[in-house]
Amino acid sequence: MQVKAVFFARLKRELGHGELTLDAPAGATVRHLAEQIEAAHGLSLKGCMVAVNEAYATPEQVIADGDEVAFLPPVAGGSQDQNGSDGDGTHTEVTAGPLSLEAADRFLVRAPYGAQAYFVGTVRSPNQGKIVEFIEYEGYPPLARRVMQDAAAAARERHGELRVYIEHRTGRLTPGEASILIGVASPHRRAALEACDFLIERLKVEVPVWKREGDEDGEHWVAGQTGHDTL
Repeated sequence: MQVKAVFFARLKRELGHGELTLDAPAGATVRHLAEQIEAAHGLSLKGCMVAVNEAYATPEQVIADGDEVAFLPPVAGGSQDQNGSDGDGTHTEVTAGPLSLEAADRFLVRAPYGAQAYFVGTVRSPNQGKIVEFIEYEGYPPLARRVMQDAAAAARERHGELRVYIEHRTGRLTPGEASILIGVASPHRRAALEACDFLIERLKVEVPVWKREGDEDGEHWVAGQTGHDTL
């Protein structure tokens, strides 16, 4: 059977391109495919998360003919734009364009929702004592949107009726530019504040976005986190 393997961030640069078409035996697991890639290409996949057909998976998941298997380094929290309102009061977007609080307001402010809370993350300099020149954000937009939608659903389970607005930038940003915008509207203040905090804490370990930082010492990948099983 044939499967497509896709790679992001440091993996893509080490391999020299972003995807491979591979022949794999019937019944192969993601782990078997990873071992095949490591042996053929000298690429270490240890510590990486995996996704099959744009959904997080375990290394033991069996793959099928035509599957897309993504190998994901630890995330550092999103290229074409992927965006939309999901019909349940949720807006998610991964975009190369600037983020807008005014656009968030237009989506969130409705008569039944008396409270809006926002989190905006911006590029910081200095960082760990180094002057930052830029951060380049790279993402996996289809999976990122799914993660955002799942996070919004989890926030509603905890905090009740909400409108949720989540956007993440990709591309090169300089200090002071916004990289992520999260907005929550609810009938009452406490739910909006707590849901906004819940969303940023969840997204920073779940959303597949990676950061390459340029500072006074050169360029390097920012260490990330893993919220799922790894190889």
